Amino acid sequence: MKIPAENLITDSPVKSALRSHHLCSSLSANDLEKLAQSCRLVKLDAEESLFHQGAEAQHFYLVLSGTIKLFRVSPDGLTKVIEVVRQGEAFAEALMFLQQKAYPLNAEAMGKTEVVSVPSQLYKELILATPECAMGVMGNMAMKLHRRINEIETLTLQNTRHRLGNYLFGLLPDPAATSGEIQLPMAKQLIASQLAMQPETFSRLIKEMKVQGLISVKGSRIEVHDVSGLRAFGH
Repeated sequence: MKIPAENLITDSPVKSALRSHHLCSSLSANDLEKLAQSCRLVKLDAEESLFHQGAEAQHFYLVLSGTIKLFRVSPDGLTKVIEVVRQGEAFAEALMFLQQKAYPLNAEAMGKTEVVSVPSQLYKELILATPECAMGVMGNMAMKLHRRINEIETLTLQNTRHRLGNYLFGLLPDPAATSGEIQLPMAKQLIASQLAMQPETFSRLIKEMKVQGLISVKGSRIEVHDVSGLRAFGH
């Protein structure tokens, strides 16, 4: 996607967002200013593409608002959601340290979304001269690796009932409460894709939860009536 030159970052709110993000917080004021002058603000509408798999990976991104879906499309046209990136999170930053120079995934906005496009080469040069910042990048990648290990464990060691129960439990604002309300972050078919199950399986399991009195559903909102029962679903 071509980013308009007029979207050069000069406003203090976006600079503040860069400054407060752990990937940039250890940069000196001069380095932060230099980086900000080369960043771009990208505004996306729902389902608008940010980049496609195979495109040259010259930038990584910070999500200022909204949500980004990272996904692949199979040869038979099925979408496999790999990750959903939310406000305050970064993505594609690890590619600057790899020989791979192309994005391995597609990136698309799931609603009105704003991201900051950060030039990878300039950022890499700055952090190599700032050990504290380099440690922040390593910490961020370590957290993502840990998350991936947990996801692999979930997908390989748990059945579909357990996966869905754990996923919904993880969305509760207060897991210690006996009941609560969940707002699904994306379409149900995309959640099914992320949990490695067919949409029909997702719908059947949701129906089972409703029959058992664990939940009630209204659109993208789910009322959880029995948190402990939801947690135990599929065990």
